[in-house]
Amino acid sequence: MTGTNRRDRRRATCALTGLLLSLIGCWLPTATAEDKDFAKTPYPRVAMLWASIRNDNSLEAMARHDLIMAGSGRFGLKLDREPKGLADGFTPESIAIAKERIAKLRSLNPDVVILGDLPFYEYPDDWLPEDHEWWLRKDGKRQQFWPGTHRMDWGNEQYRLHVVKQTAALKEAGVDGVFYDNLRNEPEPWTEFLKAVRQAVGDDFLILVNAGYAVGEYDFAAPYLNGMMYESGWSHNRTQWDDCIRKMQHTEALLRKPTISLIERFEETRDRAGWPGDEKRGQKPPADPAAMRWSLCYALTIGDFYYLFSDNTSHRHDWLPQYDVKIGQPSGPGEQVNSYVWQREYEKALVVVNLPGAAEPYVLELGRPAKDSLTGETATRFTIPPGDGRILMDTVSGQ
Repeated sequence: MTGTNRRDRRRATCALTGLLLSLIGCWLPTATAEDKDFAKTPYPRVAMLWASIRNDNSLEAMARHDLIMAGSGRFGLKLDREPKGLADGFTPESIAIAKERIAKLRSLNPDVVILGDLPFYEYPDDWLPEDHEWWLRKDGKRQQFWPGTHRMDWGNEQYRLHVVKQTAALKEAGVDGVFYDNLRNEPEPWTEFLKAVRQAVGDDFLILVNAGYAVGEYDFAAPYLNGMMYESGWSHNRTQWDDCIRKMQHTEALLRKPTISLIERFEETRDRAGWPGDEKRGQKPPADPAAMRWSLCYALTIGDFYYLFSDNTSHRHDWLPQYDVKIGQPSGPGEQVNSYVWQREYEKALVVVNLPGAAEPYVLELGRPAKDSLTGETATRFTIPPGDGRILMDTVSGQ
């Protein structure tokens, strides 16, 4: 069976017909720095994670993204002590440079979210003496993470207070918030840490954490956070979605406002692709446009997410022309058609995804022509294979 039933067809047709009647022929106004409101940023919202657009590290390239997360050095910040692992803050000269760069980014994109990455889970080997008490040890030996780095002892209260001080210093440099990589299922130390962070930086400072490949495991931390980063592995080889989506939506409901969660999908899914030592590191991976389409549509339908389609763990990425076709704000929550198909109405588009694992294509029949911004196809009937998606825009209004 390759067609929708009459109810599904009627639902899709009514949704798009209502959408086309309500479309407006202009973009959303750009907010000024004074009335900055992340919630007004039109979708799709594109994130930058460490790496900027391929072969372009300029501030202009960074500012094309709606959310920028970068290491402190990218903003010009320099730690104020040697060895670096003992530094609680940044040099005054580098703070001045950072504020200038951040001001430039905001002049280029007034509504951009700017986050500073604060290493804490592991340090480079030369950041502390080998015998320092903050290294995590098992049987007396430091625990390696990435090559050239070793893990820190998150159970050490003094070390956690050190990271709190660094977070406060990062706020003084002028960013909107902080990013903590490698959240782990350690409720007691993480809760104590996040309470201390909130006391130090207040309620308005944004906190984004990397949930990695886990879904629904860190709800204990959510009330202190503004967002979860779901790194690509959460989706690799997944063919069952109801529980995953339910957990993501539940976590989103627990977060502080404004929420800044993001979905990332890797184009390349080889084991340890992009890791140090990978012989193909830095090379453009084989193209997988369907993975981009379904994962972007997933981010647009099941919640309010920023999005990145990157190479692999290097987070390198291209700027795709589809990112420039803005569809405005959602008109309501996403609607589940069946266990694999979701759709959501936006001001300028109807977004539909047929998730990987579906047994058959999803056929969408519309009452009037629409253009898919992802493939360029214009039609009244769209066949969406499993593991694919469509962003269907009005052709009459020219959007």
